[in-house]
Amino acid sequence: MKTLARTGAVLSFAFFSIPGLALMAHSREHDEWGEAIFGCLFIGIACFAGTLLWLLGEKCGSKPTEN
Repeated sequence: MKTLARTGAVLSFAFFSIPGLALMAHSREHDEWGEAIFGCLFIGIACFAGTLLWLLGEKCGSKPTEN
């Protein structure tokens, strides 16, 4: 379960950050603020979703310690 959550976190980060970076690069060439704003939004979602899935995998994948 932990490996699946980590893989999902990395894929989620990549699937949101790559279009975000592409939008920001495209907005530099054409001087459009709307694309830059959406690019920043995609990168923010990538950081949030990737981190959230990673932490969820750490919490669900750990076994309770027995004394």
